[in-house]
Amino acid sequence: MLRHGILYAASLVIALSGCKKGEVETPDLGHGYFPKTLGSWIEYQVDSSWRDDPSAVSGSVSYRLLEKVVQNYTDDEGRACQMIHRFVKDANEEWVIRDVWTCTRNNSAAETTEENVRLLKLAFPVNNGVSWDLNVFNTEDELEVAYREKDTPWSAGELVFDRTVLVKNTVPANIIVKRNYEERYADGVGMVSKYREETNTQFDVQGQLEVVGWRLDMVAVAYGAD
Repeated sequence: MLRHGILYAASLVIALSGCKKGEVETPDLGHGYFPKTLGSWIEYQVDSSWRDDPSAVSGSVSYRLLEKVVQNYTDDEGRACQMIHRFVKDANEEWVIRDVWTCTRNNSAAETTEENVRLLKLAFPVNNGVSWDLNVFNTEDELEVAYREKDTPWSAGELVFDRTVLVKNTVPANIIVKRNYEERYADGVGMVSKYREETNTQFDVQGQLEVVGWRLDMVAVAYGAD
């Protein structure tokens, strides 16, 4: 976190040096990329696939997913948090709850708890090159991610976003292990796309390549607030 602190201090000095006498300008830390306002929602198109060559198993699925902030509450640590209901459509095209996640944000970080796994999703301030361990709060293997393309316009279908930032893993894939992670956030909206891919490729006893892994793509198709 040392790099993060140094960058924050530098950005604060620059921001304050530009103020006129008697004025105090609050630096933009990038909190708008993780708004989580009560009643806000985002609908995604989700495409997922998996492959297990040794077991001769593979498959794919596509569906719509709706994430909605339904409640503000205070957690056991005294932090202001939000509860997120995640819905999918049933056979009658009705939204039904599939998961309940939670999230919280303070001046330095934004976190979510997904399937009981606590993740450090964003670090503030948002600046290109700032990096952190996504799994610092859980027991999963370290996954270093960093900001790329800060304040970049981006579009998906009919949706156009003026300011987005990309969170991407920093360790490149090799010929055996591929572990890709990308999430894009839009200012005032939240996460608008997600890409995860984890595969392991090995040779079997006959010298044939075998792949075990999965892939997930999510892209926002609509958003709003009730």
